[in-house]
Amino acid sequence: MTSGGVQAPPDDPQRVEPERRLRGILGYWGVVAMWMLVISLLSGEPFSAENTNRYLDPMLRFFFPHLTAAQFTLAHSVIRKSAHFTEFFILGSLAFWAARRGRAPRWRLGWMLQAIGLAVAYSLLDELHQAFVPNRTASLSDSAIDSCGAIISQAFIYLRHLKVTRFGMLR
Repeated sequence: MTSGGVQAPPDDPQRVEPERRLRGILGYWGVVAMWMLVISLLSGEPFSAENTNRYLDPMLRFFFPHLTAAQFTLAHSVIRKSAHFTEFFILGSLAFWAARRGRAPRWRLGWMLQAIGLAVAYSLLDELHQAFVPNRTASLSDSAIDSCGAIISQAFIYLRHLKVTRFGMLR
């Protein structure tokens, strides 16, 4: 509305710009929220170690038929922990992308800290969730692996930023 009680025209920049900005913010953070939902689904009972044995075991036996029982257990654990790391590497990357929202400059410490903070907080929430899921256990070591994934994602983003700014390799 304008000061005289007359409604502003729909193409009024004062009205359109905040709406466009809000849609942009929701679009970026919506992707982050969707990935967090995927992480939550992967934290459910169907993806417990007991249940993932059903499909990981045959694959491991097919590709590595000579694994001993101890090697088999180790391989299964490495695959599961790598999944934790990867889920939160992606979350950290998406959170930085959402915080930045295409704005210049290409990197800011605040965006990195926001991404890491969100990922670490969500990793703790994810482990709390697993404490209440049958056949799942909460583990601070899993949360540490998750957090490392997010931190390493930020290291990659920062190193790319340095490469782009120091060597003028902006595409």
